[in-house]
Amino acid sequence: MDASGEPEDGPLATPPKVPRKAAWWSWPLILFSIVPLGLLLEKLPGGGDAAPAETVVAVDPAELAILKMQAQVVIASQKFEPGKIEPMLEDLSELAESPGAVAGLALIEKFVLPDSDRAAETVKTLPAERMPIAAKLVEKAIESGLNDGERAQLEEVIGEWFASLAPGEGGEESPSAGSIRTRSIVIFMVGSVCFLCALAGLLAGGVLVIIHANRMNRGMSVNALKIERAQDGVYLECFALYLGVMSFGSLGAALFHPALAMVAFVGAVIVPLAWPIFRKISWKVFRQNIGWHRGEGFLREVGAGIVGYFGVLSIASIGITITAVLMFLSKLYGDDPQGAVAPGPEPHPIVGWIFEGSILVKLGCLFLAAVFAPFFEETFFRGMFHRYLRGRFAFLLSALIGGLIFAVLHPQGFYAVPALAAMGVGFALIREWRDSLIAPMVAHAINNGVLVFALWATL
Repeated sequence: MDASGEPEDGPLATPPKVPRKAAWWSWPLILFSIVPLGLLLEKLPGGGDAAPAETVVAVDPAELAILKMQAQVVIASQKFEPGKIEPMLEDLSELAESPGAVAGLALIEKFVLPDSDRAAETVKTLPAERMPIAAKLVEKAIESGLNDGERAQLEEVIGEWFASLAPGEGGEESPSAGSIRTRSIVIFMVGSVCFLCALAGLLAGGVLVIIHANRMNRGMSVNALKIERAQDGVYLECFALYLGVMSFGSLGAALFHPALAMVAFVGAVIVPLAWPIFRKISWKVFRQNIGWHRGEGFLREVGAGIVGYFGVLSIASIGITITAVLMFLSKLYGDDPQGAVAPGPEPHPIVGWIFEGSILVKLGCLFLAAVFAPFFEETFFRGMFHRYLRGRFAFLLSALIGGLIFAVLHPQGFYAVPALAAMGVGFALIREWRDSLIAPMVAHAINNGVLVFALWATL
């Protein structure tokens, strides 16, 4: 802002007289978009018979990736807390649902407790008809070890790391055992340091949020986001179009041709950004109101995003706590109190892509998570949707509505909703504070980038 109070991008044109009310189809389209795709397919004629009776994939890369990360903690714990290995393996067994994960679990158990019968018992639960070659190789690995050719065969099915756990010929310890243990210990120690740093950042963020709220209550600080309702209906329409095009494209890809998903992916970006033209909205006014401006300067907004991320961590911790409580209650009072299947968030598909992908795939995942997703998700959720909601509701209700829809649309399932919704509230708070989307985009990019780098280093 300059001395006169005008935005750096210049004074805004007078907003045109546009009806405040959004088009009638906006909310129905949003509600349609948050219905799970699988449920929609089941409701269509013949949808219930379309899927085979046995739908669980034999090898799920994302599941194997999560299993590997947890297994490295178990392997590292052998050095520090050897007496807790058995309970840790019990917890680990709850993660193995697909046949590929069961095979990986058996190899982990053999590696960690070579003289125990755990691995042999686990192999008996492996459905050989789903992956006959891998089942035979894992059984042989447990009984007498594998030669190099057999290890290479197993690697093609469940990945290099799991195959490297298998004993050598004659039942000797895996040739890679030393490097596996060393790497697991390093990852465990670095991860512990990172956890402590995140905890410190979380506490610092909580203090910053409290200070900001206190200054706001005392009139010593004012948020930059200003709400004018002259044209706010167009923001809801744009947001609805973003979700609707994406959802219909996904549905079309499932029913007709996979290429429709990519067409919809592009259309979901272009159509909403072109929509203001048809509503006769000044692009300059629209861009300013959705936060596509430099705020108090690009570098200053970037710095605000870095500082704001600590606040996001503190707010996200509330959602993470709720998620943990839900998981505990589900395990305690659910249909399966013995915990045959552990309740919890489902892994994001990007976990599997990083686990089995090449260096180019991993770089693509980093770009998708730390550049593309923050830019467009913040544009549509905190730029358009939050802007519309704030024309009608107080901040907390607006942020909660936006955060819940933001969370539900992510593929991590029910248990992840509180944590993801809390992060959405945190990003909305940064938008409220700065107005410019640069800061929430930076905070979002830091969060996703750190997670991708952590997965890359661990996997």
